[in-house]
Amino acid sequence: MTTVADPTPPFGSREVRSAESWTAPRVLQWLVLGLCSALFLGFGLSEAWADSPTFDEPVYVAAGLQAVLHHDLVMNAEHPPLPKVVAILPVLLVRPVVPVNTMTNTNDERAYSAQFVRDQVETGKLRSVTFASRLAVLLEALGVAAFLFALGRRLFGEMAGTLAASLWLLSPFVLGLSHLDAVDPSFTLTVVGWSWALLRWTDRPTTLRSEIVGLLGAAVVLSDVTGLLVAALGLVVMVIYGRSRLPRWGLRQCIVAGATSWAAVWLFYIALDPRVALDPTIVLPSPYFQGIRYLASNDTQPAPGYLLGAAWVGGRWWYWPGALVVKAVPTTLLLLVVGPIGWRTVDRSTRWRASAVLAAPAFLLLAFNLTTPRDIGLRYLLPVIALWLVAASSLVRYGPRLGPGLGALAIVVAGIFTIGSVPDSLAWAAPPFAPAYQSVTNSDVDWGQGLSLLQSWSRGKHPWVAYFGPRGIGASPVPGSHPLLGTTPGRVKGWAAVSATDLTSAERLPLGWLRAYCPVGELGGSILLYRFRVHPTGSTGPNHPAAKCATGARWSSRVGTS
Repeated sequence: MTTVADPTPPFGSREVRSAESWTAPRVLQWLVLGLCSALFLGFGLSEAWADSPTFDEPVYVAAGLQAVLHHDLVMNAEHPPLPKVVAILPVLLVRPVVPVNTMTNTNDERAYSAQFVRDQVETGKLRSVTFASRLAVLLEALGVAAFLFALGRRLFGEMAGTLAASLWLLSPFVLGLSHLDAVDPSFTLTVVGWSWALLRWTDRPTTLRSEIVGLLGAAVVLSDVTGLLVAALGLVVMVIYGRSRLPRWGLRQCIVAGATSWAAVWLFYIALDPRVALDPTIVLPSPYFQGIRYLASNDTQPAPGYLLGAAWVGGRWWYWPGALVVKAVPTTLLLLVVGPIGWRTVDRSTRWRASAVLAAPAFLLLAFNLTTPRDIGLRYLLPVIALWLVAASSLVRYGPRLGPGLGALAIVVAGIFTIGSVPDSLAWAAPPFAPAYQSVTNSDVDWGQGLSLLQSWSRGKHPWVAYFGPRGIGASPVPGSHPLLGTTPGRVKGWAAVSATDLTSAERLPLGWLRAYCPVGELGGSILLYRFRVHPTGSTGPNHPAAKCATGARWSSRVGTS
């Protein structure tokens, strides 16, 4: 094993710790972390059981089952298989109905996932299968908090680690995504784990630690195709860091890490489907290349976007900071903006390492998403937000009382907002922008999680319904309802229910007339309820949905009229 001495004192020495003027008692910090973790897990389990399957979840569950049981790795080509395989491990215990796939090793996610949902509904297993698929993701989100604590503690001190982990756990946005079977929390876990491994390598570079960086790099690559950028960045950091110590030593460590990542990716694919070993490809398994081709032809197609009353098709750079303002707790947002000032309190070596393991991957992922024409959810920036929290946690080092005081205030405020967001955390928005259905769309407010509420509310009402949810639910997901899409306004009368996503983005044009009327109620913050005494007019309304009708109103009225 090769070890290269690092002339810089490791963080934790007396020389570096002197910059930290005040430290909360360690027992208090562990109590805070324990309380935050308990709240997160308790609320997450409750919402995981209550929420209906969201738009993409049946696809991921079905794809994971196909990969493990039928060795089919391309049914859902959009994402590499690691998050889906991990998520379905608890699902196997509830014995789901697994339909026969008549189109093996083809991308048939639409047809197969729809059949998968129908089979679970018919056997009464949809809720238990959905809940089981969410358990691993909840634990992964807790794992993210553990890595954020480790990163913050190693770079900026224990209080910084406590602050970063606590604000991650006390976020309605994070809670809203992490109780679902979504790939974004899984990808975030691999990214922050990779950052921690790379930081440890820069502290004391060894061949063993190079191999660990390579293994975590493989996990990043196996979780999302943008992980290729992150893994490549790690190799660049190794070369740059190594050149300052011994000639060509950094290049050798880069080769070790790269070879480890390459071998781990191949072994994972071969373990799922031994036929992959027969592929003529060398760099990556052919199913991975198929996924890249799928993304290049599908996810580069412009999608409808919506934010704060502005509607468009394609990508807008200002969507990402705008959506963050809407979805972040105000004090957490303030910390993200001013927190990095704490970098001034650490030595040059620590700033270099923080730049390599926090700032560089965050900016790389941000830059990639800025180029995409699909502004459909802030969830794509979840790894960026996690790394940013660690970078901003350095504020606790700024001044003997100011930094720790602001950090404590941010934790308390975030806790209050998170508790208040339950049981509809996914639909939460910061107070100036509530209700969220007027400000954001798609997975930032409505990913189809409100079907159970809609079905309970609809009994005996025979409403007109436009529901944004997973395939397989059907055009008429509520017994006795009528499809709103494709129906002229002149035929609509009585009760109507529409998903916020359909109203503002997915079906924005055909439902434009409905935005001119005030809803008399809402379900879970994501489904709007209307009631028409007479047939509404068909003239197009504004870009943003109308606010709720006056308290006590029984009928929806056109905005500006009584």
